[in-house]
Amino acid sequence: MTLELIEKVWSNANFHEASRRIELAWLRKELGAKEIIVTAEEASKLIRAAAILSCSSDQRHRKTAFRVATCTYELFGASTLPLDQALRVVLARLGNFPSFSTRSEVAHARPSLPLILAAEEIASADGREIAVNQQKIYLTDFQHDLWTSLVARKRIALAAPTSAGKSYVLQNYLSSLFAADRPQSVVYLVPTRALIGQVAEDLATQFQGFAGQVPDIVTIPIDAETALPTRAIYVMTQERIQLALAAHPDFNMHVVVVDEAHSIADGARGVLLQWVIDDLLARNPETQILFASPSIRNLGVFARLFGLPNVVEFMSVEPTVAQNFLTLKIDSATKGRIVVHTIGDGSAAPVEVISLQLNQTIASRVEKLVHVAARFGLGQSNIVYANGAAEAEKIAIQLADLFSDREPTTEQLALAELAKEAVHPNYVLVECVKRGIAFHYSNIPTQLRRAVEAAVSSGYIDYLVCTSTLLQGVNLPAKNIFMYAPEKGRTNALESTDFWNLSGRAGRLRREFQGNIFLIDYANWKKKPLDGPKDSIVVPAIETSVREHEAQLVTVIIDQVAAGLRDQPDLETAFGRLYSDHKRGELSTTFARIGIAADGPEARALSAALMAAEAMVSIPAEILRRTPNISAHKQQRLFARLKVTVGQGVDAAKTLIPRHPRESEAFQSYAGILELCHEIILGIDTSKGLHRFHALMAIKWMRGLPLPQIIDEQIKRDAKKAPQTIIRNTLDLIETEIRFQAVRLFGCYSALLVHALDSAGMVDLVASIPSLPLYLEVGASDKTMISFIALGLSRVTAMKLNELSARKDLDVAAALQWLRTRPPDSLGLSPLLLAEVSAIVAI
Repeated sequence: MTLELIEKVWSNANFHEASRRIELAWLRKELGAKEIIVTAEEASKLIRAAAILSCSSDQRHRKTAFRVATCTYELFGASTLPLDQALRVVLARLGNFPSFSTRSEVAHARPSLPLILAAEEIASADGREIAVNQQKIYLTDFQHDLWTSLVARKRIALAAPTSAGKSYVLQNYLSSLFAADRPQSVVYLVPTRALIGQVAEDLATQFQGFAGQVPDIVTIPIDAETALPTRAIYVMTQERIQLALAAHPDFNMHVVVVDEAHSIADGARGVLLQWVIDDLLARNPETQILFASPSIRNLGVFARLFGLPNVVEFMSVEPTVAQNFLTLKIDSATKGRIVVHTIGDGSAAPVEVISLQLNQTIASRVEKLVHVAARFGLGQSNIVYANGAAEAEKIAIQLADLFSDREPTTEQLALAELAKEAVHPNYVLVECVKRGIAFHYSNIPTQLRRAVEAAVSSGYIDYLVCTSTLLQGVNLPAKNIFMYAPEKGRTNALESTDFWNLSGRAGRLRREFQGNIFLIDYANWKKKPLDGPKDSIVVPAIETSVREHEAQLVTVIIDQVAAGLRDQPDLETAFGRLYSDHKRGELSTTFARIGIAADGPEARALSAALMAAEAMVSIPAEILRRTPNISAHKQQRLFARLKVTVGQGVDAAKTLIPRHPRESEAFQSYAGILELCHEIILGIDTSKGLHRFHALMAIKWMRGLPLPQIIDEQIKRDAKKAPQTIIRNTLDLIETEIRFQAVRLFGCYSALLVHALDSAGMVDLVASIPSLPLYLEVGASDKTMISFIALGLSRVTAMKLNELSARKDLDVAAALQWLRTRPPDSLGLSPLLLAEVSAIVAI
């Protein structure tokens, strides 16, 4: 009977015409156009049709039911018809219980429902109810299916849109694991440092009010001398997990979460991610593992790549909010005349919604983004997509200028103060946030970026100008998204999968039912992402290197790279992985997992090349893999240089040991090391002295110097250049050259130096080698400051607290105790920094 009703509604042309009409009416109201008149009788018929379609399992029916029901309710409310009750019925049948709380009327409508419908909802809700930490939680159908598999300890490969709520389920599952008082360890792998802070903060919030022993949330690798906690969640990138694995032979996990798992395809870091996961699985073959990503078509790739049987695949295409795509044509750039069409979910025929004239020139791409966003996003939460950091700042400046009459709130002033402390008083963001405008790109210090995200979520910032950083797993939806010929990287048009990923952030669960994506001058875009696939086929980076770049890979393996080709981390990391597998006798397994026949031409060529490399490399494979993204041949050449000096005796060997950042000889020590690494590893002409500049910047960073001070010194060095450009360039320098490249080079140098000293019987000297990769990563070298950072405090806060502490050797426990014995008002911190400390002390 139900199926017949569903088919009857769906085959009715009048229903489809009415549904398009109600959606258009809602959009016109949204955009401020003259409303289309829809009668109460039409609204009643539409909501009843939506209630019928919501019983279907067909995704087309379900999406239409959601759009029709929410548009009808938003247009009419519950004053003339009981549409709050009707919408609640539709949402319950869709299993979308979280959306009840989007509107208060809907959230409190159940007592008014007819008994039979209330009983239906109760029965449906009971089937999707779970208890976590003595609290009842209601999940969507997708979330409940995921939860059921998680608690059954199954291995899972998951693809779901941003708004599906997978993180919510996962965080509740992780907290449930620690309900029992027993040892438990979890690794939460994230692709970027930016995500470490977000995930760690979300997990800390999850454990607030937790009845049992709260696990340690560890974000910085624990040194080899310190025992691992028995109950912990390690939130780290693959690089940090690699350091943890090297430092602790007993480091193994019960559960591994791979967030943004599609990054396994990302060059050198993708190979390292695969390698780290393999190591974790080797240490505990019973580990439960979850691969999570927004849009992957071939979820089976993970089971194949890691040799895992019985991996459960989840693919959800049903978001909890709906998206509307709107194309904007600039009819007159001089007059600012705009025509807006709706294309529904991206596939419908265009229908005009509104035409208007701004009486403002909108000729350049920045002008279009600024004025269109200002007109259609006023009073709402908005994301404006910019092609790069410089453009993001320019758009933010102009938006702030448009809203210059806004008086800053207390929260905005606090955020502005943080921007001064974290970056520089002249940073563009300082003035922008006072007007409710912010920007978001990869090189902004993590603490400031997280504060901006929190301000967006809380409503203190209503316009966020972002770059492709937002695609890297940052959970930050908005009501509206504005795009104009978006790019990822320099001059590379945004791929369709990234476009759909970004578009999925339009609409915030529990805040609105629908989000809008504005595509400006879409007809002129070089690439039309609406026509492309929403999901991607993931090809692991190791497979790409072997299958598509075999010839170049072989030249790297046999050390016959053509002159002029310097650093090739993607191929060098692939070489490192294959060489390690070759030495362990596991090469055939690796070939099989990436679909290479053991007796095929690729396998034979690579095996021969690896045997040739083995004859040229004397360094053990376990030493080489400590710096997996540097060719074994380059490491061999660097090792040969070190070995010659070590061979001259203890006094000569001591000259190779890097100085601690606070020693007066540190600059010459680091300059010498980097000169060697630039020459041998990077192939850089060292006569230009770049190594000396990087050594100086590394010392400043490791000594914990405030970023504003570092930037000030850079501004003084180049007074002719615009301060804003210098600020942006310095942020880029710190992130790319100091926190990535220098970490890589000093890490390689230290690993080879340890091996050279061990080989020469000078083991006693090894203990005096400072942990420079860690110091460079966190921007600190005092143990106390590092401990404050390990607690979850930002570098800025840790630096200020370190200045107050007389002792510089506090471990994490002692640092926390020090904090708890200090009155907060005595710390002299600005409001947002003080909030950081309060959050840590409260745990």
